[in-house]
Amino acid sequence: MLKQDRWFAVINPHSANGSTRKRWPEYLKRLGEEGYPIDFEYTTGPGDATHITKRILKEGYRKVISVGGDGTMNEVVNGFFSDGQLINPEAELAIFSHGTGSDLIRSLQISKGIDPFLEILRQGRKRTVDVGEVLFHDNFGQQTHRYFLNVADVGLGGETVARVNQQSKLLGGKLSFLMGSILSILRYHNKVMFCEIDGKLIFEGRLNSIMVANGRYIGGGMMIAPQAELDDGLFDIVILGDFSALTLLRHLPKIYQGTHLKIPGVKVYRGRFVVITSTEKALLDIDGEQPGQAPLTFGLLPKILRVWG
Repeated sequence: MLKQDRWFAVINPHSANGSTRKRWPEYLKRLGEEGYPIDFEYTTGPGDATHITKRILKEGYRKVISVGGDGTMNEVVNGFFSDGQLINPEAELAIFSHGTGSDLIRSLQISKGIDPFLEILRQGRKRTVDVGEVLFHDNFGQQTHRYFLNVADVGLGGETVARVNQQSKLLGGKLSFLMGSILSILRYHNKVMFCEIDGKLIFEGRLNSIMVANGRYIGGGMMIAPQAELDDGLFDIVILGDFSALTLLRHLPKIYQGTHLKIPGVKVYRGRFVVITSTEKALLDIDGEQPGQAPLTFGLLPKILRVWG
């Protein structure tokens, strides 16, 4: 069978607190029994999923499965691009979510587990979605860029993700992020930021966070951008104002429910190009990873990537 007709799974064996490596042989057997030939490779460290994906696409594979959490998915998505363009415009991504946050699959309305994943393959459910791109400074001060499918968060979210990713996630996605969020809220200091959308300065001052959302969910199930769509050609930009820790904790349940947009001090905008700067160190979270900090420049590539779901 030609490589272009086979699936290639890029697997983070350490995701889901290491259970992915233990369970992958079981999943591989099920996929084979259902008639889906799978080649695969385990990642060995940060950035490896991107390098593997680039290599296999150049080798001729066209169907890629990301097996792991949102961070693994983000690295795989970045592997679809080289020199600012898709390596193969015909390539497709399927997401077998087996990690902590599992936020993107909520926007795709995909349930966790092998059976829902197999059902998506059987039905041939796929769509062409937008991809965000962000230019930022990495944690060593070098300017770099990254693609993302779900949500980028500047401020509190960056500090929360940095904290959660340094701790055990045995408690599961929602509880791990909830506890990390509460600790971060109690210790976080709001930042002075400036935000431009499509060339217009729309905010300047002290605030908590700015979310640049393609998908709807962050932090293990917080519906931060309830009106966002993955294929509408626009970001939803959600700004949380200069809230105190007590105010944020009081309204935290509303963020999970997606009813927080009516809270005074929460503002929502839509646009394709976003520039965020800060007079202080403001950490960036992209798809559950914390790769750098402001200043940031965002752009949207409309309907460019084929995703199953």
